[in-house]
Amino acid sequence: MAAAALALAGCQGDGGGDGKAVQQTAPVTKAAPSTSAPQPEPSPTSSSPSPVAEPTVVTISDHTGTAVGRAVAAARASGLRYAVYLQGTGASLDGGGRTASSWGAGEKVCEQIDDPADRTPSFDVAFVIARDGRDCDGGLLHTPEPTRTAAGGGTSGGSSGGTGGGTSGGSKACAITSPAGNCYADGQFCANRHHGLSTYGKGGEYLTCEQDSAGRWRWSDGHAG
Repeated sequence: MAAAALALAGCQGDGGGDGKAVQQTAPVTKAAPSTSAPQPEPSPTSSSPSPVAEPTVVTISDHTGTAVGRAVAAARASGLRYAVYLQGTGASLDGGGRTASSWGAGEKVCEQIDDPADRTPSFDVAFVIARDGRDCDGGLLHTPEPTRTAAGGGTSGGSSGGTGGGTSGGSKACAITSPAGNCYADGQFCANRHHGLSTYGKGGEYLTCEQDSAGRWRWSDGHAG
């Protein structure tokens, strides 16, 4: 019986006879679904601007009330750009102001303007000094000439013997003084900023800054000698 079964199977497997051949097909293997999470689409990157560092300028100590020569020397030693402006002309960090064409080293600083944020290209530090013939408050330094009284030819509040020598009420206040703080005397040279101004001298005499015969500016009481 086993031999007969094998013979029958052989007859069905060859191409002859009425038996139909069995088509062998390979099994189709389906791809397993992906378990990885979907990747998000890249979003356009926006670059934020890096912060700009604020400029910082070195500052010096406040020199208000000191000599402008000393203040300028401190600015130079610190490598700062400096400027010297005249009082009452609108000097500020926003611009304006009139620069001083010249100044004495002993002149007082009325105000100091620092610019640590570098707002103005004009200076890093500015010093404000009084204008010619004025103080830091803008008041006039010019001392008016004493008025003469009708009787005796003397002066009201002036000297007992005219314009020379001492005064009856002691020495008068010197409205204009030297950089050292001293009253001027007849014949002394006067600064450029005092040209044409008048004040009382150390002896109480009334002095005016005027040119002598050689064209030099000196304090004079109006009398020769």
